[in-house]
Amino acid sequence: MSLNDRFSKFSFTSQTHKGHTIKNILTNSKWEYLKDTLGSYDYNLALIPNGMEGRPDLISNSIYKTPELWWLICAANNVIDPFEELTSGKKIKIPIIG
Repeated sequence: MSLNDRFSKFSFTSQTHKGHTIKNILTNSKWEYLKDTLGSYDYNLALIPNGMEGRPDLISNSIYKTPELWWLICAANNVIDPFEELTSGKKIKIPIIG
């Protein structure tokens, strides 16, 4: 079972961004522990390379060898809209995981 499948059973708080409804797990009380958990990680800093703009799944695949941890990169960097916020050359935090 993928991480996305595991999370699909939970309800998320909806917000709007550029006129579209989005789900932000960081604003849901069920995910409050995620904020605390993210604070306990050590991080590496990285620059988003050309070709990976707006693609946290590609960044995750490159770093963690799986695209399924895309959400961890977004959560660690408070990214709501990866297409707008993950631009080439931008410095981001990459959580160091086990």
